Amino acid sequence: LDNYLLLQPFCTKAQFLNGKAKQDMTEKLADLVTELYPRKPYAVEQKVLGVLWHLLGNMTNSGSLPGAGGNIRAATAKLSKALFAQMGHSLLTHAASQPPHIRKSLEEFLEMAT
Repeated sequence: LDNYLLLQPFCTKAQFLNGKAKQDMTEKLADLVTELYPRKPYAVEQKVLGVLWHLLGNMTNSGSLPGAGGNIRAATAKLSKALFAQMGHSLLTHAASQPPHIRKSLEEFLEMAT
């Protein structure tokens, strides 16, 4: 089975699940990014960046998502770092088109990585 086939379902689940399941799916998505980006960079960017913007845009200061239960901060950090490791500064270029609070959250996660 080509893990590329898992990309879209995992992205959908990472956006719409709640609690621990959302955390787990987001972490699995970060693993897929590392594996798939070298082969399918456009597909990864097209599908996964939407998930990242969703997570960053809806996360509270405490790291939770409204109504989701549980803390998604660690999983979102893992996804952010995996994307940055693959995309480099082009991730920040993509983030420039997002609202300021999303860009700021991404930059905070990436600073934690350094």
